[in-house]
Parts: sequence; structure tokens; C-alpha cells
Amino acid sequence: MQEIEKLGSLSYDDFMERYLKPGIPVVLTNGAASWKSEHSFTPDFFRERFGDYTTTHEDRVYAMREILDITANSTPEHPSPYPILFEIPEQLAEFLPMVEPLHMNYAFPNWFRGKVIPYGRLGNNIHLFIGGVGNQYSLHKDMFHTNAWITQLYGEKKFVVFPRDQEALLYPHDSGFISPINILKPDYEKYPKYRQATPISVTLKPGETIFIPNGIWHTTVALSHNISLIFDQLNGHNFKAWKKDAYDYNKGKNKAKALAMYGLAHAMGSICQVSELAGNKFRDN
Repeated sequence: MQEIEKLGSLSYDDFMERYLKPGIPVVLTNGAASWKSEHSFTPDFFRERFGDYTTTHEDRVYAMREILDITANSTPEHPSPYPILFEIPEQLAEFLPMVEPLHMNYAFPNWFRGKVIPYGRLGNNIHLFIGGVGNQYSLHKDMFHTNAWITQLYGEKKFVVFPRDQEALLYPHDSGFISPINILKPDYEKYPKYRQATPISVTLKPGETIFIPNGIWHTTVALSHNISLIFDQLNGHNFKAWKKDAYDYNKGKNKAKALAMYGLAHAMGSICQVSELAGNKFRDN
């Protein structure tokens, strides 16, 4: 993986064979064109439609319009709090129909779009992220080995990914999913192996969607005031890693709970697997 391709036209079968199955990131420049809504998802749109809707970040409640003002004024010297996010199905339910079909004719089967796995559990999330200049996400790979789909609704954001074979160069914490390395200011004395890493970057522009396969280390750097939609995907290709994570996250705290979570994940995933074999495409709720 030497670069992240940007493609304006790609069949579903080609996506499956060239990107999902081998686990290679790709940017779809017009995937979101399949959404029903013709709105431009600008800050003004969210102020007018959802300005009074609230969310909590670090024990403080913020209204949408307040978040938009704070992030618009964010600077590298004084970055806004990040990530301030909304759980779309629970906090912005009226927005969800505007971004259907969420799968954009690519992100299916997605077992999270069925009725078996509860929303908010084991990686089943649909988020709206709002950020500004100076915001940077931690270097990580996604919990529960879900596939990530991120669509840039407004502004620009740089994504940086690392090939799978470079995990040892990133000094992951004991959890296995967070790295202490700041890619903008790496401490080579503390993390000398990082010199051998080969980060690959791509700038996501409004309307573009990046597919980040499970297990890929990545981070983001905001290039402007920006709004992103992020959802996760689970199917037979990452089921094994997903249920293993359900066990691993709990084994250090409570072995019995870890076994119970593994059993629950195995049972729910197996139901989805059988349902898919019976013809369920797992596209929508």
C-alpha cells in the first residue's frame, strides 16, 4: 500500500475484490451522491436545523450552535475541544434519513444495520464529528476491528494511515489500539523505531468518503473547520476479529465477563451470518 487511491467510479464487485477483502483503504469521491438529501451540510445548515440539539463532552453540555462557533474559531495555538460528537440515531434522529442509503451502495452487508446487535454496543455507532483547525485525533486502529466509513460533509481533513505490517513501529499501548506517537511531532528518541514507519496521507474533501479497513492504524489532522459523518461496518470478513476483541477488552478486568461477551458476540454474529446466507443483504434497518 503505497498510496490511497481516489476513485470516482467503482463497481460494488470491484470494491469487494480490490479493497474490502484484501483490507486496502480507498477514497470514493462521489459515494455520498447516492444519499436522498440534496442539502449542503454546512455549518449554517446544522445551525438552522439542529442548533438547539445538545451533546456532552468531558462532562459539559454543548448545544450544536455553540459547538459550531467554538470549532470555527479553533487555532493550532488554542484548539477547540475534540472530538465533540453526536450519536446520530439517538441525538440527531431527524438527520439520519437525509443520509440514506447510508451504505452508499458499497458498505454492505453490514450486520450493524440489522436488528440483532444493539446500537452503541461492540462498535455499532453512527457519529457526527465536528472539529476545527488545530484538532488532531490520536493514532489508533478502531476498536472491535470494525471497518470505518468516513464522509467529509464540510471542510477538509487529512487522513494518515499505516500499512498493517508496521504495527510494531507504532508502539501500541497495552490495549493494542492506541499509539502514543504524535505524527506531527514524533519523539524519535523515545520511539526510535517510528523512523522506519511510512505514513501515507490523503486529504478528504467535502462529499468524499474514505474506507478504512479493520486493523489499519490511522489518525486525522483538521485542515479547516470541518464536519464528518462516521459509521462502522461488521460482516463475515471481520467477524472473527470482532468477537475476539469482545473477549480481549474484558479479559484483564473480569475473565467471566470476557467469556460472556465473547459468547454474546459469537451468538449475535452467527445469527447475522445465517440471516445473510438466507438472503438478508443487511443494507438498512
